[in-house]
Amino acid sequence: MKALVLLFSLFVVASLCVASLSLGINNVTARTKSLSGIPLSGFVGLNVTGIDARCTFGPLVAGLSTPLFMLTLSEDTGVDTHFIFPGIGWYGYIGARLSIGRVFFQVDIGRAIALGHDLELGFTPVRLEIGLMLNKHTDIETSAVGILEQLEETLGRILVVQLGYVF
Repeated sequence: MKALVLLFSLFVVASLCVASLSLGINNVTARTKSLSGIPLSGFVGLNVTGIDARCTFGPLVAGLSTPLFMLTLSEDTGVDTHFIFPGIGWYGYIGARLSIGRVFFQVDIGRAIALGHDLELGFTPVRLEIGLMLNKHTDIETSAVGILEQLEETLGRILVVQLGYVF
């Protein structure tokens, strides 16, 4: 068991030494009736701001994102804002990246989950992303997202903009 822990620790340290780490703030905008399949009366959209931690190892990308703030627009209640306790919802993803000079393209698939029995996320987003390295440490990117379980209904209705810092 000690050998396995040591081997895993060495693998993690070696990966982090040659991988690129980044931290970003993202903004997800959805123009849809429901992401969880539950019909909501008069619900027309939402906007979620969160943080995203990412590790890039050559062409492979893996990351973890959590929301911080949510704004909803409903025909019934109008505009409503909510602070989301960080860590209550998570989006983990893995994908591939192709860099051409300062421009990069990325495709990934992930899983959105929520902690707690009252929250229902559990959907699988697929993202197609294009980004630009503004300088050595800063990038900006935009993504089109589709939910795999409801691809026809969500494709082109969910957009992500992210500003990141690469360490």
